[in-house]
Amino acid sequence: MGQREPRVAIVTDPLVQRGGAERCAEVLAGIFPQAPIFAILYSPTTGPASLAARVTTSPLGRIPGGARRHRWLLPFYPAAVESFDLSGYEVIISLHHSAAKGLLRGADQYHICYCCTPMRALWERRSEVGAHLPILARPLAAALLRRQRIWDYVTAARVDRFVAISQTARRRIAKHYGRESEVLYPPIDVVRFSPGRSSRDGDYYLVASRLVPYKRIDLAVAATAALGRKLVIVGRGPEAHLVRAPHVTYLGHVHDEELVDLMRGARAMIFPADDDFGMAPVEMMACGKPVVALAAGGALETVVDGVTGVFANAQTVEAFVRAISALEQRRFDPERIRAHAERFSRESFARAFRRLVDEAPPPPAVRSLNGAPSAMPT
Repeated sequence: MGQREPRVAIVTDPLVQRGGAERCAEVLAGIFPQAPIFAILYSPTTGPASLAARVTTSPLGRIPGGARRHRWLLPFYPAAVESFDLSGYEVIISLHHSAAKGLLRGADQYHICYCCTPMRALWERRSEVGAHLPILARPLAAALLRRQRIWDYVTAARVDRFVAISQTARRRIAKHYGRESEVLYPPIDVVRFSPGRSSRDGDYYLVASRLVPYKRIDLAVAATAALGRKLVIVGRGPEAHLVRAPHVTYLGHVHDEELVDLMRGARAMIFPADDDFGMAPVEMMACGKPVVALAAGGALETVVDGVTGVFANAQTVEAFVRAISALEQRRFDPERIRAHAERFSRESFARAFRRLVDEAPPPPAVRSLNGAPSAMPT
């Protein structure tokens, strides 16, 4: 008789956007269909609607408009994630990029953290947070972030096994948390994102991204303007007003079917971000199309220079002008690009993640008082 499967729960940061973390949450939900999902915040309108029946939110979810103002609620994330009652589950999976890994669990529960990155605002981009605030509010913001940074570091001890989405994330986990991790690349839907005919004319470059400062969409806008090329931008965010230009077609949010059509019809995708991984470039490559990417972060692990795209060697307009020009001088093999992207399939991810859960140690048997000493609580 086979061993019973452990009871699994999934804990996530806010599911209020349509980004890579939300796509990962949907895939994890499919791998573990019986697992409930505990999210700090959730919106079925702007987040993954498919998870609506399975999500339990923290008390922050009861705040009117909380999902829209999720960034302002950041100081309350620690208390929110610690509020979840996870006592009925043997394996807990956290999908972490801000606070999810800080969940409370018992000594007999096993916690796997799939880490997109240690929170950027706390560790990698601290100065950017204060730059957008009034001067008088900056000392308070700095104090709040300092307090949350301590909590973020201390709660790394609550994780039994860290799994990073890329080597970039793995280095950050080691640097900021002092923990080792293994790399499991995020899942790409290479069935939906695939080569094929497009209704588009093919005479444009594409950006598909959240419009936030670190994505540096301004570089794509400026570089294509300098070359006299058309640019189509898909995505939402606080910097949407900065992408307005005569050569730019801004579409906002589009459904996956339209995004696939846009990818199939574009000359290439432009990806100027120093990102933890970057799922959109791999989705583009799954459609058989090349990528112009910054030679940094996760792109170094997903884009093969000269084979599946071209690297810009600096985060400047001039570097992206040179990279786009170089791409236009080369011929790319769509089948070879597609074959490279298939390495990141959802099926490969699912097999690997099931193995992680299978490797979780079973709850220890009840021991007598003179047994092994107990661990300090975390």
